[in-house]
Amino acid sequence: MTEQTQVAELPAVENQAAGPVIQVDCPTADAVNVVYASGVDRTAISDYAEMVLREICSRACVSSVIVSSGARTPESQARAMYNNAQRDIDRERRLYGRDGRAVLDRYEQGVAQGHDAATVQRDMADAIAQNPDSFHHVQREQHLSVFDVAPSSVGEIPARQRLASAAQADGRVVRFFQPPNDAGFHFEIRDP
Repeated sequence: MTEQTQVAELPAVENQAAGPVIQVDCPTADAVNVVYASGVDRTAISDYAEMVLREICSRACVSSVIVSSGARTPESQARAMYNNAQRDIDRERRLYGRDGRAVLDRYEQGVAQGHDAATVQRDMADAIAQNPDSFHHVQREQHLSVFDVAPSSVGEIPARQRLASAAQADGRVVRFFQPPNDAGFHFEIRDP
C-alpha cells in the first residue's frame, strides 16, 4: 500500500446478496483527481468545498471526478436551460419546480413566436432574476459553493451509489441531489 491509498472495506451494494467483505485500496483525499470541465467558473468553488468533495470521493473509493457545472449568473442559467430545452423540453420540465417551468414557458413562447436565441434567453434570464432562489446553480450567497459532478465520471452504478451515500452522510454538504432528480450529482457546500 502506498501513501496515496488507504484500505477501506466496501459495504455490499444494495439489492445484492451480502457476501464476504472485499478490501480495496481507496485513494486518499489528496490523491483524488478533480477535473473541471471547460466553462466551469473555478473561482466560484472554494478550496474548502473541493477538499470536502475529495474526502467524500476517498470514502466512496472514487479516484477521479469531473465537475461539470458550477455557479451561474441568471444569464448563464438561461443559456443552460435554453440548450437543454432544445434537446429535450419534457426532461427539462421534469427537473424544475413551478418557477423553472415558468421560465421554460417563456422559452416555448419565444420559440413559437420565432424569436432568435438571444432574445429568448434574455427573456428567460429576466424571469430567473426575479426568483434566483428557485434555481440551484444561480449564485445566491457568498461562501456557498454550488457545483455538479458528472455521473459518467464517477464510474459504474456501485461507485455512484457509494458516492451518493458518502455525500448524504457528510454534514458539511448543505444540499445534495442526484439523478434522476438532477442531471448530475449536485453539491452545495458552505465554507465554515
